[in-house]
Amino acid sequence: RLTRPTTREARMTDTHSAVARGRVVEIVGASFCEGQNLAGADAAPAALRAAGLAASLGKLGWTVHDSGDLDFAARYRERGLGACLPLDNHHDTMAKYHAWEESGMAVNYATWAHSHDTVHAEGEGEAPSAPHIVNGPLIGCGLELIHEAVASAAAQGRFALTLGGDHSVAAGSISAMVERYPKLGVIWIDAHADANTPTTSTSAHYHGMPAAHLMGWFDEQPVGFEWLKAGLLQESSLAYIGLRDVDPAEAALLRASKAHVYTMRDVDKHGIGRVVEMALEAVDPHSNGPLHLSLDVDAVDPHFAPGTGTMVRGGLTYREIHYICEELASTGRLVGMDLVEVNPALEPGQATAGGRAMHNDDPEAPFVSPTVNLGVELILSALGKTIMNDHH
Repeated sequence: RLTRPTTREARMTDTHSAVARGRVVEIVGASFCEGQNLAGADAAPAALRAAGLAASLGKLGWTVHDSGDLDFAARYRERGLGACLPLDNHHDTMAKYHAWEESGMAVNYATWAHSHDTVHAEGEGEAPSAPHIVNGPLIGCGLELIHEAVASAAAQGRFALTLGGDHSVAAGSISAMVERYPKLGVIWIDAHADANTPTTSTSAHYHGMPAAHLMGWFDEQPVGFEWLKAGLLQESSLAYIGLRDVDPAEAALLRASKAHVYTMRDVDKHGIGRVVEMALEAVDPHSNGPLHLSLDVDAVDPHFAPGTGTMVRGGLTYREIHYICEELASTGRLVGMDLVEVNPALEPGQATAGGRAMHNDDPEAPFVSPTVNLGVELILSALGKTIMNDHH
């Protein structure tokens, strides 16, 4: 039975709906990949910019604020953590990426980098045994910087667009958004649940833990994360779509929780339209609350998104992932978004990269690589681009 919202609920709706009406977006460049052991995801914000993100958002009527990537190295030095990580790694990556741009981008970045012997996608060393978080203090410090940047954008009434980086960044962005919007509903699009804890994780990599951390599932607060309020995201406020690679321990935790889980089997059974309806009803039963989209590109089938670190067969199709973004835009209540795990260093060779222009491509938007350009398209769909150009 439909119920009419109260005056207070209507005011709450007006507050976060103003984000969509104001059409001001703050890009938070979270070039952060310390939560896992693959280099390259830290180049994604620069790659998305190179693919014409800001200009494309401008065509949709959005005013774009972008101060560039956050300076994690400066924060680490400020906190005395410089000795924990070679701080030049990110700067070297970005210098190499910009050198590729200046080369004319005749081949994709991964091919160019391999020929110049500049990108290595392997991690170093073995992860310590659980319970532990690899680079824990460093990660906590970096994610606090993301938290501060997103909190600032949200406080100014701007749409907070966080460009990762790995999915660790969601701990920083979502925690900030929940503090600004206590009734926030989170739609988490992913092949993986990212709901391990330091006790259950076999890799000890934090990019497989942020959802669990946000929901308060850690036995104790790790060093470096003192700023994060454990359990600030209510389990019932989180809905997953697209899961298809879930660890047994994660599955047990999720089954015992109030989080809403829609796997690829649910998409197969009900269709993406009904799954999105169910997810929105689950996290926002009165259809008047603010929403945040956390989108890991590995949710998409590798055929469409090959440039990511943990590919899994049988993912969302090109149209299914666009439909999710379009439906969230159509609510008028989307206040923030993460786009994560795009890794330009892992894109396929140029011959198989799918770089041929399509008739509906924006002729003014440069083609960078399949996954990068898909990322831009998904952001545009989430921020109101439609097939009939009747912008939400």
